[in-house]
Order: sequence, then C-alpha cells, then structure tokens
Amino acid sequence: MNNRPNDVEPSCAGTLGLHSMRTRLLARTGDPVAKLIAPDFRGDAYALHEQMRAQGPVHRSRTGMFAVLSYEGCHQVLQDARFSTCESLTRPADTCALARSAPARTEGRCSSDKRSDEAYAIAGPLLHPALHRSAARIDTAAHDLLRQHADADFIDLVDDFAFPLVVACLSEMLGISSADSEHFADICNVLGRPVHGTPSAAQVEAVKDAHEDLAALVIRSASERRQSPGGDLISRLTAPRGGNDTGNDVTRLIEHVQRCGHQEPPAPRLGRSGIASDKLGLEEIAAVCRTLIASGLETAVCLIGNAIAALAARPDQWKTLRTAPHLAAKAVNEVLRFDPPHQFLLRMASEQAEVAGHPLPPRSRIVVMLAAAQRDSHQFPDPARFDLARSSGGHVRWSGVSTATR
Repeated sequence: MNNRPNDVEPSCAGTLGLHSMRTRLLARTGDPVAKLIAPDFRGDAYALHEQMRAQGPVHRSRTGMFAVLSYEGCHQVLQDARFSTCESLTRPADTCALARSAPARTEGRCSSDKRSDEAYAIAGPLLHPALHRSAARIDTAAHDLLRQHADADFIDLVDDFAFPLVVACLSEMLGISSADSEHFADICNVLGRPVHGTPSAAQVEAVKDAHEDLAALVIRSASERRQSPGGDLISRLTAPRGGNDTGNDVTRLIEHVQRCGHQEPPAPRLGRSGIASDKLGLEEIAAVCRTLIASGLETAVCLIGNAIAALAARPDQWKTLRTAPHLAAKAVNEVLRFDPPHQFLLRMASEQAEVAGHPLPPRSRIVVMLAAAQRDSHQFPDPARFDLARSSGGHVRWSGVSTATR
C-alpha cells in the first residue's frame, strides 16, 4: 500500500507522451526506477531498492534520473537548497519547475509529497489541540466502525475502517456538525481518493462539484464560528491573527496554501478604520480546509493500512502492542520507518552538486528514495525487521521536520 505522487503519470501529448512511453518501455525491460514510478506497479519495491543499493548509494537509471538510496544522501538532498522541487517524474527535465522560477501546474494536480509534508509540518501546532479535544469521540468512532462489521465474514480494513476513520478525524478536527457529517464524508470520498492516469470528464466534474460543496460547507461553518467559536480548527482560523504563536502558524499555513495553488497573496482587507484586518477571509479558510483534506486523507489512510499489514504479518509484535498500549507512538514511528506512506520525493539539481561521492550535473532529476533510506543498515540495525522495541530513531528529515512526527 505504497502512496506514489499523483502526478507520476500526467496527461501527456507530443513530447511528453513520447517521454512517458519510453519510461513504460524501460520498466518492461527491467529498469528499477522506471518500474517503481509506473502507475500500475504492484511488485516488491524494497527488493528493487536493494537491487539498486548493491550498485552504490546513488543509482543512475536509464530514464536519466538519479535514485538516491542512502540515509545520508537523502538527508543531504532534502536539506540542500541546490535541490529544488520537481513537479513530475515523467516530464522532460526542461519542463520541471525550479524553486527560483515560476511554479508549473501538473495537469490539474496541485500537491506533491513535499507539499503534503509541509502542510502537516505547518498545520501541526493547530491540528494537535483540535484532535486532542476530540480524542474520546474519535476512539468511539473507531470502535463503532469495528462493531459494524463484527459479524461479517470479510472486512476491507482500508475502505471499511481506515478511510471512514480518517474522515471522522477530519470532521472532528474541523468541527463539522453532525448534521453535515454525511455530506462531508461524501466530499472527502471524492477529494481524498487518488485518480491514476487521465481523469474522465465525469471525474473532473465530480471533483469540481466537491470543491464547491466543501467551500460552501466551510464558509457556512466559519460564519457560525465567528458567532460562537469553539476549539476546532475552523474556529482557530476564524479568530484574529495576533503576534502569538497561533497567529504565526495560521499565517504560515495560508502562505503554504497560496504557494500550493500558485496564487498571489490577496490584497489586505481593510477594516472600518482603514487598518488592514488580521482575520482570514472565508475563501482563505475554505482553501486551507481543502488543502488539508487533499494532503492528508490518503496519507493517513495509507499509514493505517501499512500498520495493519505490518502487525498482521507479525503476531508477536501485535501481542506486544496489545499488552503494552503505551507503545502506540513507537509503533507509529516504526511503521513510518518500515513502510512509509510516501515512498519517494522528487527533486532537481539547480546546479552542479555531489551526493555520496557521485557528481550530479545541473538540472539532474532526482528520486529521493525515502523508503530505501529508512532501511539503510548504516542507520538502522537489521532494517528489514519490524520491531516495536527499536530504539534507533533519526528518520529522514526535510526542512528540519522529521517524518517520525507525522
């Protein structure tokens, strides 16, 4: 259950179509990077990682891309400003956007893995209090979902448990009313499901309608919160932004949403006195909620699914966790290391650089193999073992944020 970027296989025409076809052909002839980025890949990614790692910490693919597999190499690329976000693996190098140039849309797909991670890193201080106040209700929702299928012969733990549970978490976090919860779940079902390949006209229309429905729902909720605020995220977003930490976090989150949507910052709103208002507009609040759903829903569902798969395959570890529930946080960290929802990130070298002794020419496309780095034996002893007692931490970090915190 590995989550690849949604823009791996964009709608292509002309040279982009030919480039994508070449990638498919290379996958069929055994190129490990081409296999991993194929939208229909269902093989053992970790076996491909080891195949490449046997040739060194940096693997040159016949696609022209460089796969960085070592912990130190991935850490370097993600921390070094010379490596900028690349919008797509299958685009030719000269169409990828560097950080210093205007960002390019990827055939209607807004977010990449890095943007998802950044949204979480920025929103974390705002989300945690909202989730903490709802912990008991979320726990009840989890038990209710399991009870619904207690007598069933079969349960799909992703569709029947993980997905509705994460939707319930989002609903609690945002403060969606019980009267709107079913409608909100329908919206999430459209916006949170990945669409591989070129979306149909019906899918495009459904997403457009879901965006409009979410905006209307959030705007109505935000208007209500300004009259009667609570501890949920929408209440926090409707509150005036001051010089405190909460105000700064909200400002960073809004700036992130604007970058993700490639929008210019809105003109300052003036209050009655002519002084710029420190409150968010309703459209800004709706954009934040939309970004959090798009960034986080599939990631959280994949994390739960990967955790269930890892524990189901290791009854001894499941027994350990059941007898010692306080190990839950360590279990999450170990799942993030052992089988992270985001398998890789995309980067491009803006100038000549060197990683793990390998020279990388300017405009080199780089696949930062997060999942491979988390199983680097130089960083993690016996890395292929799933172990709740593991004491070594140090997950790959970008921009000072550890993947172990998400």
